[in-house]
Amino acid sequence: MRFKAVKDEIYPFIQYANNFTSPKNLNTILQNIYIEAEADGVTLRATDMQVGFSGKLDVSVETTGIATVSGKKLLDIVKEIPDGSVIDFFFDGSKINISAGRSNFKLSTISHEIFPTMAEITPEYSLKIKSALLLDLIKKTSFCISTDASKIEYTGAHLAVYGNKLEVSAADFQRIATSSITFDDEYANEFIINIPRKTVIELIKILEHDEYVEIDTDRKQIIFKIGTIQIYSKLIEKYIKSITKLFSNEFPLEARLKRSEFLDVIKRVSAITSEITHGVVLSFKEDSLTLYSLETEYGAGNETVEDYEYKGNPIDIIFNSKHMVEMINNIDTDYFILKMIADRNPAVLLPDTGEYKYLVVPISINRF
Repeated sequence: MRFKAVKDEIYPFIQYANNFTSPKNLNTILQNIYIEAEADGVTLRATDMQVGFSGKLDVSVETTGIATVSGKKLLDIVKEIPDGSVIDFFFDGSKINISAGRSNFKLSTISHEIFPTMAEITPEYSLKIKSALLLDLIKKTSFCISTDASKIEYTGAHLAVYGNKLEVSAADFQRIATSSITFDDEYANEFIINIPRKTVIELIKILEHDEYVEIDTDRKQIIFKIGTIQIYSKLIEKYIKSITKLFSNEFPLEARLKRSEFLDVIKRVSAITSEITHGVVLSFKEDSLTLYSLETEYGAGNETVEDYEYKGNPIDIIFNSKHMVEMINNIDTDYFILKMIADRNPAVLLPDTGEYKYLVVPISINRF
């Protein structure tokens, strides 16, 4: 096997592939990237048995062949080669020789015959949408995916198709995020799947690679096809039923707030909050909104919001400031709406316009 590639073209693919290796796994083949040189280009593959990557490059191939090599070491070497350099990759049957300018490296290989492959998918459901649309849906919701594996159904992004609507939702134990788009045509098959957090994180890095993404799933696995790149993933077979049901409640209290001002105020007030609760009190009155930090051993702080509209009875409600900041950071309108029921009930954050919304559970402690 022998081929040449410009660093700037192959390096991103090595980065992508390395993210799918399993460096801590005792099975060392899972630490390797599978490299296959064919007449029409070079394909890189990697997998940790839960997720997998495949990407094909249009590069100059002199001799076809297959080898596997440490993903981390290959990445470390190529990273340090000057940008714009032409890199010569040559597999001599034992080691891969990497040359660029006056630099020469030899990397040990493992037989490609024991490299695992992801199981084939016979699609039950297929979807094709613009990559930018899916990326926006995921970015607006993925921060709510739980990292607590005690309830596996919370550790992924829920992707659901209902007629002409695609909805992506995520939840931890204090928040729910949901975002949706509508298509011109309806899909005959309705389905819901739960995509693992790791897959979602890696997908975000690659979605801008092509204008469209094709999605195939059999409800146990999923494939995302983005240009010459494919991401394979096993799915979480449990999901949260009626994940967005709480949004249908009646919310009689409503505030309209300027996003930038509220964000600045809550960040300042939260500077003195507890590292455990990050609790900030929002004190709503007809003509004023004041934010207070909960009293700690460090002291307390407060600030009043100026750009403010409110409908409803006065209320004091306590939120985790980190959760609020994270949600508001993902709102892209100048103003947003905060809807509430009472001081111990979930509240909803909505943009002025847009098909996405967030639900957050208040902190159930007494202010005084």
